[in-house]
Amino acid sequence: MSLSARRVTLPAITPLVLQKRVIKVYSEDETSRALEVPSDVTARDVCQLLILKNHHVDDHSWTLFECVPHIGVERTIEDHELVMEVLSNWGMEEENKLYFRKNYAKYEFFKNPMYFFPEHMVSFATETSGDIAPTQVLQMFLSSSTYPEIHGFLHAKEQGKKSWKKIYFLLRRSGLYFSTKGTSKEPRHLQFFSEFGTSDIYMSLAGKKKRGAPTNYGFCF
Repeated sequence: MSLSARRVTLPAITPLVLQKRVIKVYSEDETSRALEVPSDVTARDVCQLLILKNHHVDDHSWTLFECVPHIGVERTIEDHELVMEVLSNWGMEEENKLYFRKNYAKYEFFKNPMYFFPEHMVSFATETSGDIAPTQVLQMFLSSSTYPEIHGFLHAKEQGKKSWKKIYFLLRRSGLYFSTKGTSKEPRHLQFFSEFGTSDIYMSLAGKKKRGAPTNYGFCF
């Protein structure tokens, strides 16, 4: 038996080179720091980098925020989000900023979910959940694929109108709904408001002053 070998030329492998970009991150005292980061940097990566550069203690509360001053809102950028994707949504003339500061409630929901909603606001959407205590619903949500329903009143304002109305809302896995008839949960009385697959939730910084909101606390999608 004879063996023969054939020389095989493999194609050249081009290494993947990540582009770098300089971003500016502000602190609470409005001082800023420029960072050169790769295009795939996450919010958590930026926080870790700033913790090291500023010699902070990493107590897991350091957070990156997106601030949109011209409409008076901000939001927490989730740890896994790509910072460059956030920046790519900014308009050329917008004076948006990234802030680096502590958010002590960052992971609190996963530690003590029962503190976030009164018992009367939490239930399962199915009718067979009457034997499950409300205090167990959120714990089940965190430990399984079961999604609870959060319901209660919110003040809302339609686009183009000045007055705010107190409306009964329901938060479900499929999105946020509101009832067109009191606290009715019947499908014919529920109207879709927003989903979360492509929406971000921003906190209002000056809702009373800028929009005549009835409360200091507010949010928008």
